[in-house]
Amino acid sequence: MSFFDRKGVNAEKIMKYSFWKKFRNFDLDTEIIRSSELLSESIHQRKSDILIAFSDGTDLISPERIHDFVTKFAKLQLIVIGRDSSYKTTRCYFLSGVYDYLTDPFDESTLEESVARMCCDYGVDYVENELKFKVDALIANIFLGGGSEDFIISEIFEQIFKDWNNDPVNCQIISDKAKLYIYETLIERKPWLEKFLYKDDFTYRFGFSLKSKGELIRIWIMNFKEASAMVTKYQMIDDKLVYKIGKYAVVHVDEKLSLDDVSKGVFLNPSYISHVFKKITNMSFVNFMTEVKIDRAKVLLRDNEMSIKEIAYTLGFANQEYFTKIFKKKMGVTPIMYKQFLIEKYVIEES
Repeated sequence: MSFFDRKGVNAEKIMKYSFWKKFRNFDLDTEIIRSSELLSESIHQRKSDILIAFSDGTDLISPERIHDFVTKFAKLQLIVIGRDSSYKTTRCYFLSGVYDYLTDPFDESTLEESVARMCCDYGVDYVENELKFKVDALIANIFLGGGSEDFIISEIFEQIFKDWNNDPVNCQIISDKAKLYIYETLIERKPWLEKFLYKDDFTYRFGFSLKSKGELIRIWIMNFKEASAMVTKYQMIDDKLVYKIGKYAVVHVDEKLSLDDVSKGVFLNPSYISHVFKKITNMSFVNFMTEVKIDRAKVLLRDNEMSIKEIAYTLGFANQEYFTKIFKKKMGVTPIMYKQFLIEKYVIEES
């Protein structure tokens, strides 16, 4: 992130704002650009992705100049800060292509909100357009049960690193945005899948520890193979005869749920539910519910804020002991042992 300020006073002031610590994925360029004649050259040399420019009322940072500037640097995001608060000026700046226009004087929280919005939006158009073909291929492969995750994910990263000039920070930000986009698409198409995926594995967060291209690919493959496995395991509930039953059971997994409860929820006879479920899935409904609760438990065990007792209560088990007994019977280890396994498996943490 670079700053243009002919006097330098305002830029120096905002560089001292405390909120920058939240955005560890930004490198603040402490050398303020003061000459408009050198602005383009400085942006090119510094490879800046974001520019905060102070307008002093002259034509140096006019909407017309800004339009030419954003045309030249297509990936550059601009926040212009000026003293003219008129509707006409504000509109002209937005039409010229700036991300935001702030009126001076402003408080720290105003700029923080603008930067936060920019972080959320940064790279979204690229993911939805330039990466669309490969991202859609990965989504389709997951819904088919997987098998080609390694190849498709490697291709996605090859394109990201090529298009973003191998810049490690930008490439990681873009890959995180792509990952979130894929996750949200998966959940939109199969809402029940949300219960079996740990959301924090896919959610973009401000500030991160920089990872290598190889590390990012490895994490993606691990996460999306888990998604493929869940789609494969529970694809039987997509059958039209049991879809309403299976979906209800999954959506309400975080409750104490009996066959009678499901029967009332889907307005079907308990005997019919048992019969049709066994016929279609070759699994009793009781066993299906146990599978659902254990798979959900494996996700909840990723949450360091939840105790084993809280997880047992959340899933509707009578007590922690009974939950532990059922979990060990299905998984071969106790919930505590499995939680330790998860800690070791997901050893890649923020530094």
